[in-house]
Amino acid sequence: MFELIKKKFLNKQFLTFGLIGAMNTIGSVLIYMLFVSLGFDVAIASLLGDCLTMIASYFLNMRFTYHQPVSLKSFVTFPLSYVPGTLLNMIFTVILVDVLHAPKMIAKALALPITIPLNYITMSIIVKWSSKKK
Repeated sequence: MFELIKKKFLNKQFLTFGLIGAMNTIGSVLIYMLFVSLGFDVAIASLLGDCLTMIASYFLNMRFTYHQPVSLKSFVTFPLSYVPGTLLNMIFTVILVDVLHAPKMIAKALALPITIPLNYITMSIIVKWSSKKK
Protein backbone atom coordinates (compact mmCIF):
# COMPACT_ATOMS: atom_id res chain seq x y z
CA MET A 1 0.00 0.00 0.00
CA PHE A 2 2.81 2.40 0.91
CA GLU A 3 4.56 1.68 -2.41
CA LEU A 4 1.39 2.56 -4.32
CA ILE A 5 1.03 5.83 -2.41
CA LYS A 6 4.74 6.57 -2.91
CA LYS A 7 4.52 5.88 -6.67
CA LYS A 8 1.38 8.01 -7.12
CA PHE A 9 2.33 11.00 -4.96
CA LEU A 10 6.13 11.16 -4.63
CA ASN A 11 7.11 11.98 -8.19
CA LYS A 12 8.02 15.01 -10.31
CA GLN A 13 4.54 15.28 -11.82
CA PHE A 14 2.84 15.45 -8.42
CA LEU A 15 5.41 17.93 -7.12
CA THR A 16 4.85 20.17 -10.18
CA PHE A 17 1.11 19.84 -9.67
CA GLY A 18 1.65 20.79 -6.03
CA LEU A 19 3.69 23.88 -6.86
CA ILE A 20 1.13 25.11 -9.39
CA GLY A 21 -1.61 24.17 -6.95
CA ALA A 22 0.09 26.16 -4.20
CA MET A 23 0.18 29.28 -6.39
CA ASN A 24 -3.42 28.68 -7.43
CA THR A 25 -4.44 28.06 -3.82
CA ILE A 26 -2.82 31.24 -2.57
CA GLY A 27 -4.71 33.19 -5.23
CA SER A 28 -7.94 31.37 -4.42
CA VAL A 29 -7.60 31.96 -0.68
CA LEU A 30 -6.79 35.65 -1.21
CA ILE A 31 -9.85 36.05 -3.43
CA TYR A 32 -11.93 34.17 -0.83
CA MET A 33 -10.67 36.51 1.90
CA LEU A 34 -11.49 39.54 -0.24
CA PHE A 35 -15.07 38.38 -0.79
CA VAL A 36 -15.52 37.43 2.89
CA SER A 37 -14.27 40.87 3.91
CA LEU A 38 -16.85 42.36 1.52
CA GLY A 39 -19.58 40.45 3.36
CA PHE A 40 -20.13 37.51 1.00
CA ASP A 41 -21.32 34.17 2.41
CA VAL A 42 -18.39 31.79 2.95
CA ALA A 43 -19.79 29.22 0.48
CA ILE A 44 -20.10 31.81 -2.31
CA ALA A 45 -16.70 33.33 -1.48
CA SER A 46 -15.12 29.86 -1.60
CA LEU A 47 -16.66 29.05 -4.98
CA LEU A 48 -15.65 32.42 -6.44
CA GLY A 49 -12.08 32.01 -5.22
CA ASP A 50 -11.78 28.61 -6.88
CA CYS A 51 -13.54 29.54 -10.12
CA LEU A 52 -11.57 32.74 -10.68
CA THR A 53 -8.19 30.99 -10.42
CA MET A 54 -9.09 28.03 -12.61
CA ILE A 55 -7.97 29.49 -15.96
CA ALA A 56 -4.36 30.11 -14.95
CA SER A 57 -4.28 26.68 -13.35
CA TYR A 58 -5.45 25.09 -16.61
CA PHE A 59 -2.66 26.64 -18.70
CA LEU A 60 0.08 26.00 -16.14
CA ASN A 61 -0.93 22.38 -15.51
CA MET A 62 -1.28 21.52 -19.17
CA ARG A 63 2.16 22.96 -19.90
CA PHE A 64 4.23 21.97 -16.88
CA THR A 65 2.46 19.09 -15.12
CA TYR A 66 0.95 17.04 -17.92
CA HIS A 67 3.02 18.29 -20.91
CA GLN A 68 -0.09 18.27 -23.09
CA PRO A 69 -1.10 20.78 -25.76
CA VAL A 70 -3.85 23.22 -24.94
CA SER A 71 -7.06 22.31 -26.74
CA LEU A 72 -10.68 23.36 -26.68
CA LYS A 73 -11.67 19.87 -25.50
CA SER A 74 -9.28 19.90 -22.55
CA PHE A 75 -10.14 23.53 -21.73
CA VAL A 76 -13.84 22.64 -21.56
CA THR A 77 -13.30 19.42 -19.59
CA PHE A 78 -10.64 20.83 -17.24
CA PRO A 79 -13.19 22.47 -14.91
CA LEU A 80 -14.75 19.03 -14.38
CA SER A 81 -11.59 18.02 -12.54
CA TYR A 82 -12.22 20.80 -10.05
CA VAL A 83 -15.82 19.89 -9.22
CA PRO A 84 -15.12 17.30 -6.48
CA GLY A 85 -12.38 19.33 -4.79
CA THR A 86 -14.24 22.63 -5.11
CA LEU A 87 -17.44 21.19 -3.67
CA LEU A 88 -15.62 19.40 -0.86
CA ASN A 89 -13.61 22.50 -0.02
CA MET A 90 -16.79 24.59 0.05
CA ILE A 91 -18.56 22.03 2.27
CA PHE A 92 -15.60 21.72 4.66
CA THR A 93 -15.26 25.52 4.78
CA VAL A 94 -18.93 25.89 5.71
CA ILE A 95 -18.65 23.12 8.33
CA LEU A 96 -15.54 24.72 9.81
CA VAL A 97 -17.27 28.10 10.08
CA ASP A 98 -20.85 27.13 10.95
CA VAL A 99 -20.32 23.98 13.03
CA LEU A 100 -16.81 24.24 14.43
CA HIS A 101 -16.78 28.05 14.63
CA ALA A 102 -13.42 28.46 12.92
CA PRO A 103 -12.51 32.00 11.88
CA LYS A 104 -14.05 32.79 8.49
CA MET A 105 -10.86 34.32 7.13
CA ILE A 106 -8.81 31.11 7.44
CA ALA A 107 -11.47 28.40 7.15
CA LYS A 108 -10.85 27.80 3.43
CA ALA A 109 -7.14 27.32 4.04
CA LEU A 110 -7.87 24.85 6.85
CA ALA A 111 -9.96 22.70 4.49
CA LEU A 112 -7.27 22.40 1.80
CA PRO A 113 -5.27 19.37 3.05
CA ILE A 114 -8.36 17.25 2.53
CA THR A 115 -9.01 18.37 -1.05
CA ILE A 116 -5.54 18.63 -2.64
CA PRO A 117 -4.94 14.87 -3.19
CA LEU A 118 -8.48 14.46 -4.51
CA ASN A 119 -7.92 17.29 -7.01
CA TYR A 120 -4.70 15.70 -8.27
CA ILE A 121 -6.26 12.28 -8.86
CA THR A 122 -9.38 13.70 -10.52
CA MET A 123 -7.41 16.10 -12.72
CA SER A 124 -5.01 13.35 -13.80
CA ILE A 125 -7.90 11.14 -14.92
CA ILE A 126 -9.63 13.95 -16.83
CA VAL A 127 -6.45 15.20 -18.53
CA LYS A 128 -5.59 11.68 -19.69
CA TRP A 129 -9.14 11.18 -20.98
CA SER A 130 -9.31 14.53 -22.78
CA SER A 131 -5.83 14.11 -24.33
CA LYS A 132 -6.45 10.70 -25.90
CA LYS A 133 -5.86 10.65 -29.62
CA LYS A 134 -8.54 9.10 -31.78
